[in-house]
Amino acid sequence: MARQTAQSSSPLNHCNAQAERLGLVRGALPTRTWKPGRVWVARDGIFPKSSKCFSAYAPFESSLEALAHLLLSTDSRIHSYVCQPPCLHYWTQNVSGGQDKREYTPDFIALTRDGRLLVLDAKAARFAEDEKWLKREPHIRAAYKRDHDAELIVWTEAELTAEPRLTNARTMYRHRFAPADRNAEFAVAARLERTGQKHSIGPICDEVSLELACEPSEVFGSVMRMALEGWIRLGSDRPYDSETSISLMEIV
Repeated sequence: MARQTAQSSSPLNHCNAQAERLGLVRGALPTRTWKPGRVWVARDGIFPKSSKCFSAYAPFESSLEALAHLLLSTDSRIHSYVCQPPCLHYWTQNVSGGQDKREYTPDFIALTRDGRLLVLDAKAARFAEDEKWLKREPHIRAAYKRDHDAELIVWTEAELTAEPRLTNARTMYRHRFAPADRNAEFAVAARLERTGQKHSIGPICDEVSLELACEPSEVFGSVMRMALEGWIRLGSDRPYDSETSISLMEIV
């Protein structure tokens, strides 16, 4: 019941047109392709995408992009995203006083549950600090804000490998497959709704496992899937364990 209410209030209902202009639509095709003869260009990898990824398939061209896929797929604040969306056209001033038209293709476009549009680029720090990028980045940022009311965010190794976020994302993603019997998920949601307060994962798993006569580890997996699907919020200040806080996600 909590999930049905959250889905009916999808932020896509409020900014659908802007999101579509940025390529955030179901079945979107990534725009980058491998170019024959350009042997230094990596072939696309394929990420085992979650339901949050609207792309028809989910390629990545670096290990950093693969980590970005993982973090987007497991972030409860993210409603949906696409990878390698259509390029942005923007202008920069040239040495003769005129303007040059340029193109920029980000790694991801994401929509948050509270309706914000994010443009995300997973970029190695050495490229993020390169003089060429630093000259163009303000123009790209301004164009996205002006034309689409979207915020440009650059993720380097520092953000993509930060702990405990990365470890927690990997923990959640291991539990992404739903079992045939989802009674543990409904039992956890009912208990949280009934009490209306924060709990710790450990006591919830113990209580629900006794109620359903199953293993606490099974309930833990259900908690991870619920967080992935946006039912609940987990404390993020430590690696997930029995002391991690758990509460129902606020409806937006």
